[in-house]
Amino acid sequence: MVDITINYLDCCDKPSLYTVKVIYESNHDLESLRICRNCGAYWFYRFHEYVSFYGDDDITVWYSPLTKDEAERIENAEDRPELSFLKNRESFMEDSQGVKKVKGQPDFPWS
Repeated sequence: MVDITINYLDCCDKPSLYTVKVIYESNHDLESLRICRNCGAYWFYRFHEYVSFYGDDDITVWYSPLTKDEAERIENAEDRPELSFLKNRESFMEDSQGVKKVKGQPDFPWS
């Protein structure tokens, strides 16, 4: 497993995440359940790339904290898990303008 260090996450002093389960993956989208190796916090990760044929592509990443129950429900789901609660979950969003806290993230991939 490859650990990913995301310094702006607030679960502990040295967040180091690894992927527990990939929920969805395409050429331009990725959703996964991740856990911090240092503190055990669960995170829902979403990556989206908007491809522009006229300029720079637009890449956006979201991290939303999860409870242990939410993470277990996602990990044990046989099909796509219910993710509508993410629309109102305070999340970190990173894009070309930097990192900021937002009031939620999309609950479904674009592609």
